[in-house]
Amino acid sequence: MNVRALLLSLMGCLFVFSAVAEEKIDSFDVSISVETDGDIEVSETIQVTSEGTRIRRGIFRDLPRYYADDEGQTGDKLPYQYDVRRVTRDGRREPYSVERDGNAFRIRIGDADVFLQHGSHTYEIEYEVKNQIRYFETHDELFWNVTGNYWLFPIDQSAVRITLPEDARIVSQDAYTGGFGDVGSDYAYRQSGGAHVFEATRGFLPGEGMTVSLGLEKGVIEPLSLSDKGTLWWFRYGSLGLLIASFLGVLAFLTRSFRKVGEDPPKDPVFARYEPPKGLSPAAVHHIYYRGLRGHGALISTLISMGAKGLVDIDASEKKSTVLTRKSGVSATLSADEKQLDDDLFDGAGTRTLGGKYDASFTTAYSLFRKSISRKYGKAYFRWNLGYTLGAVVLTIAGIALAVSQTINWSWWHMAIILALAAMNGLFMYLMPAPTPKGQKVRTEIEGFKLYMEKAEKLQMNSVEVGSDALPPMSVERYERFLPYAVALNVEKPWTEYFEKTLPTEAANYSPAWGHFGSRSFGSVGGMNDAIMSSMSTGVSSSLPQSSSSSGSGGGGFSGGGGGGGGGGGW
Repeated sequence: MNVRALLLSLMGCLFVFSAVAEEKIDSFDVSISVETDGDIEVSETIQVTSEGTRIRRGIFRDLPRYYADDEGQTGDKLPYQYDVRRVTRDGRREPYSVERDGNAFRIRIGDADVFLQHGSHTYEIEYEVKNQIRYFETHDELFWNVTGNYWLFPIDQSAVRITLPEDARIVSQDAYTGGFGDVGSDYAYRQSGGAHVFEATRGFLPGEGMTVSLGLEKGVIEPLSLSDKGTLWWFRYGSLGLLIASFLGVLAFLTRSFRKVGEDPPKDPVFARYEPPKGLSPAAVHHIYYRGLRGHGALISTLISMGAKGLVDIDASEKKSTVLTRKSGVSATLSADEKQLDDDLFDGAGTRTLGGKYDASFTTAYSLFRKSISRKYGKAYFRWNLGYTLGAVVLTIAGIALAVSQTINWSWWHMAIILALAAMNGLFMYLMPAPTPKGQKVRTEIEGFKLYMEKAEKLQMNSVEVGSDALPPMSVERYERFLPYAVALNVEKPWTEYFEKTLPTEAANYSPAWGHFGSRSFGSVGGMNDAIMSSMSTGVSSSLPQSSSSSGSGGGGFSGGGGGGGGGGGW
C-alpha cells in the first residue's frame, strides 16, 4: 500500500469515528434515602461522554423549582426546598453555581476557564429536599422523577435505589418511563439489601426519563412538624399576609399623620362680606383661595388693578396681543405685590407688548412675580403636607415589592389589596393638605367676599327684609375697585351683571380710562371685559416659552427619539 492510500484510509477511519462518536449519558444512577421527617437525601451519579461539542466545561442539572400544592387551589404551587451538599467530578470536588430561571433550579457544574478532556467523566451530585412525602388518608407516598424528562442527551442506562426508614412497609410500587405524560413500563423492580431498586430496561432518548412511586403504610413517616407547617403556610399565604400588613401599616401611618397635620382648623360660618380681607391684593386673594396659582388670573387681575389705579394703560386693540404703557408722573397707592410687578415688568421702560413672540425679559419678570406670590401666601396659609403622603407612598412601594418577591401563587386577592393600597394613598393625598389657622380664617373671609360679588343681586333683594344688612350702594368707582378681585376669583361676570343692572345708564356709558380698544366695539361692559381679558391671556401665553412636539416622519426624527428604547448585547 502506498503512502497516499494509507493517508486516505486513515482519514476515512477518522471520519467514521467522528460520525459515530456522540455526547451522551452512559449511566444515571440515583440513590434516595427517605427520612422519618419526610425529607429525602438524593445522590445522583451521572457518567457522561464528552466530545467537546456541548459538554465543553461541564454539565448542568436542572431540577424543578415548584411542585403542585395538593392542599391548595387548582393551579397553586409550592417551591422545592433544595440544599446542595456536595458536587464532584471523577471523585474530586468540582466548582458549581446555583441559578434560578423560571421553573428551573439549575446546578451548573464546571469552571468557565477550564475545558474538559474528551472522554468519560463521572459527576456526583448530593442534595437534600425537604417534605417530599405526600400524605393521603390511607397511605403515604414517595413520588419522584428520577432522571427528569428534559435532558439534551440520550441516557444509556438508569436506575434508582431507594432506602426507607426501618420498619417501613410498602403497600404499592410503580414506575413510569418515556416522555412527559407517558405511562411506559420499561423497568424492572427488585428488593436488594433492604432497598427498593428500579432499573430501566432500555435506554432513553433525549426528553425521556423514569419516574417512580412507592406507597408506604402510615405511621412510619412523621406528620409535618409545626415548623414545616409554618413554612408551608408562608409559601401559600406569606405574600398575602405581607400585603395585608402593609395595608394596615400604611393606614395607621396615614391616619396618625392626618390627625397630626391634615385635619382642618375650625371654620367660621361663611356670610357675605362687602370688602376684601384687609391688606390683601387681588393676586394674594387668588393664591389663598385657590391654594396656588391657577392660569394667569393672578397676573391679569394685578394688571387690571394697576390700570384702575391709573398707573398702567392697557391697549387691547388687537385680539392676540396687549400693549401695556406705564404712565409717568402718576402717584398711585400700590400694594407690595403690584409694586414688585411694576419694578420687574417695566424696569424703567415705558411700554411692554405682550404677544406675538417669546419675550425673555417678560418671562423673567413673570417668574419672579409668581415666586414672590407663592412664597408670601403659601406656607403661612396652607400646607400640602407632601412629606407625609410621599412617606406613605414609599412605605407602600416597599411593602408591595417585598410581597411580590415572596409571591409564589398570584391571586385576585393580591391585586385587590394592591388596588386598595393605591386607592387609600389617593384618598389621603386629597385629605392631607390643610389650611393653617390663619389661612382658614382668611379663606373664610375671601369666600364671604366672593359670595357678595357673585350673589350681590340676590343679597340686595334680601336686604329689604327687616333686620337684614343693607348692601353698600353700587357705583362706578366701587365696580372698578373690586373688578380686579372679581377677575382673581373668577366671578367677573356676575359682578359685571350686577353693575349693569344696578346702574344701567352708567354701564351703558362706561369706558374705562385705563383701557383702550381701538376700533373694536362691544354691546356691554361684560363683552368689553371678555375682550380685554382674552387679549391679555393670549398675549401672556405667547410671550412665554412654548412647548414643542416632534415626529420621526419627514426627516424630523433623531437618534434616541420616539417611543421605546433601551439596548442589549451578547457575550
